[in-house]
Amino acid sequence: MATETKIARWKLVLGYGAFALVAFVLCLLLTFPYDTLRARAVGAAADAGYALRIGSLRPGLFGLTATQVRLSKVPNGMTPELLSMLESNSAMMPGPEELGEPLTIDSVAVRPALFPPGVAFRASLLGGSASGSVGGLSDVKVAMKLSDLDPSGGNLKGFSGLDLVGKLNGSLELTLPKTRGQPDLSQANGQLSLDSRGLIIQGGNVTVPMYGTPTPMDLPRIALGDLDARIRIEKGLGTVEALQTKSEDLEIQGSGTLKLGQRLDVSQPDMDFKLSAEPEFVKRLGLIGAGLTILPADKTNPKFRVAHLSGFLNRPTFGPPRPQMH
Repeated sequence: MATETKIARWKLVLGYGAFALVAFVLCLLLTFPYDTLRARAVGAAADAGYALRIGSLRPGLFGLTATQVRLSKVPNGMTPELLSMLESNSAMMPGPEELGEPLTIDSVAVRPALFPPGVAFRASLLGGSASGSVGGLSDVKVAMKLSDLDPSGGNLKGFSGLDLVGKLNGSLELTLPKTRGQPDLSQANGQLSLDSRGLIIQGGNVTVPMYGTPTPMDLPRIALGDLDARIRIEKGLGTVEALQTKSEDLEIQGSGTLKLGQRLDVSQPDMDFKLSAEPEFVKRLGLIGAGLTILPADKTNPKFRVAHLSGFLNRPTFGPPRPQMH
């Protein structure tokens, strides 16, 4: 009888404990400030000039999952009225004329991470995935992996202006020291790698910095082929270890450096390129092709034209190489 009573009490304690745990989790799910979290995410995106819309925000496996996410660059700048509508997830949301064409992301799942302490994420987009983590105790460590992205999906054409097909993979590892308590991209260490397979620009429009002048262009079909890019970053200076692509249309080889700024858009490239384009492809390029023919020939291999990229990422200058100082 004593044994039976002891087992009964153990079951009773376990039952109360399980009920308390379920009640706590249910209360957390019902009272979690999802609207506040949505508004904070929308506000952070707005600070960078982007409109963020989240279809739904719900609990996921040990974290939160956002679905039907849309991110767009606001053409004429964010206004208080637009921000208020985005934060409240208004049903009367403006269209692409005011918010810009959105990049659509199927889902983003976020959960706590222990090594390093921070958050881990996984996004389903462009037919593939982007996963990684952000965190750290002193320095901020960022890790991300891109897997089998298909740039023909997710309205990337509307978002970027480029009609692309192919496959894209890549990885990023960065350690950002803190300056005055904030992560400092200009002092980061790490590495970036990208590789594409069968990448083709099927058309679209883009602004090209021809000889320092931003020039809008309608693009013809351009086969970029298989891209291999690797950049090593030490104390904010990225050194190109590999940058090359080759297809039936053209061959590109790149070298040089990228000096990271406090923001990525004000980072400064100092890069040299060698370009070899097929004659028929140059004709298809029109004005861009004419610009390529003006570039000087490479002294070591005349089949290549040489060019230099400088300025800032948000205001690049692409043209003939700078004269060598003797």
